[in-house]
Amino acid sequence: MRYEQIKNQFFGLDTQYPLADGRVTRRIYLDSGASSLMLKPALAAVLDYLPHYANTHTTVHTSARITSQAMAWAHHKALEFTHADPAHYVSVFMGSGTTAPANRLAHGLKVLRPERDIVLISTLEHHSNDLPHRAYGNLIEHIPLCGTGPQLGNIDLNALEALLLRHKGRVNYIAVTGVSNVTGIINPLAEIAELAHRHDAYVIVDAAQMAAHVPIRIGAMDMRSPDFMIFSGHKIYAPGAPGVLIGRRDLLAAMPPFELGGGIVKHVTPFAFELLPDIESREHAGTPNIIGSLLLACALETLDQIGMEEIFRRDLALVNYTTRQLQQCSGIRLYGPIDNPNRVGCIAFNLNHIDHGLTAALLNDYYGIAVRNECFCAHPYVAAMIKEELFDSIPETDSEAELSMLINLKRGMVRASFGLYTTEADIDALVAAIKDITRKIEHYRPLYQALPDGSYRHTQFTSAPEDIFDIKRYLIEKLLKI
Repeated sequence: MRYEQIKNQFFGLDTQYPLADGRVTRRIYLDSGASSLMLKPALAAVLDYLPHYANTHTTVHTSARITSQAMAWAHHKALEFTHADPAHYVSVFMGSGTTAPANRLAHGLKVLRPERDIVLISTLEHHSNDLPHRAYGNLIEHIPLCGTGPQLGNIDLNALEALLLRHKGRVNYIAVTGVSNVTGIINPLAEIAELAHRHDAYVIVDAAQMAAHVPIRIGAMDMRSPDFMIFSGHKIYAPGAPGVLIGRRDLLAAMPPFELGGGIVKHVTPFAFELLPDIESREHAGTPNIIGSLLLACALETLDQIGMEEIFRRDLALVNYTTRQLQQCSGIRLYGPIDNPNRVGCIAFNLNHIDHGLTAALLNDYYGIAVRNECFCAHPYVAAMIKEELFDSIPETDSEAELSMLINLKRGMVRASFGLYTTEADIDALVAAIKDITRKIEHYRPLYQALPDGSYRHTQFTSAPEDIFDIKRYLIEKLLKI
């Protein structure tokens, strides 16, 4: 299958919204780093499955056998997509993103090696791969990054080695992102894994931003392979899908289950219970997210049919095209190592003398372009890149409330993030909008009110969600037609 055959096969590409100037226009969706749009063929396959829907945990009737077989394929597909050797790795579905797998591993690895009290994470991390590791009595050390200020990039391998030597015998594991959700920078995962394993430290890779953009090859269990990889179905064209944990069988087998419930036990008495010997079953307490899991597997299969190498090449080209076009805009600041061509998925920026919240609001209200702003659940990384400009831009004030508001208005960036459906025409529209905003900013400013949380609200234009789509009203109308 070619990319051209699939790029238009997503829900939401033709969605139209009213703008503040009275026009109605097609939404340009540049917020895929938060959640990607749903792949139509994946949903179509799941809808065709629904007439056979039943629960798992039995094979006594035909529907249950169909469901059990489909779920077995979904688990196999997750391993196949990441090129993980099923002899050494197992796939687990849990939660609604990487948060649940990260918490499961933070708890399990602490139980497994309580004497190792240090966990290394990077400043790049999304909160989902940061906060869970701070729990359970772990001591956190942050791995320094290459570059400084706005040009902060990937993990500094020399600094990582120095930390491992300094804390020899105490580092339990390293948790790192594969691709930054702020700058799109790609970390050298094989080199990180090799360094960690030399010091008997495990490696968790947060592939939430990586899985939809970069080929993943975990391979067999060796020095350069991660011990665990986690990613989110909703960021890989399967909204409603669970989070995914690809983990070493031997390590998961040595950990107690994170949750207890039906489906993971062989026998239960009033006084005791015996867990199933199968590791995959032991990690799935209760009824699984069957529909979401199958949706995820169908999305992964579609990407494999296109070819992740082809997707990767296209993604690199799109980010580099975006960088070149944005550099033509006056008064723009791009973040991350701009000269590094190995970035995928997103790009973050600010406009001089225009708060990130106002830029994002204007892009939505007047140009129909959906972007995200603030800190993208990566506060330490964003703060490190904008620290100097933040201090320079905040005037002195004796009011604590005013100071808090001023900080929120300045503390953040605007992020455009991409999916398979993003085109160069979308980027051209973004660039044209930014240039137009820069020219007309003094016309726009009086039309907006700054809010304490750092956002901006148009004083005359409202686009209430319930006026555009109210799901309860839609349901009642459908029910009345039955």
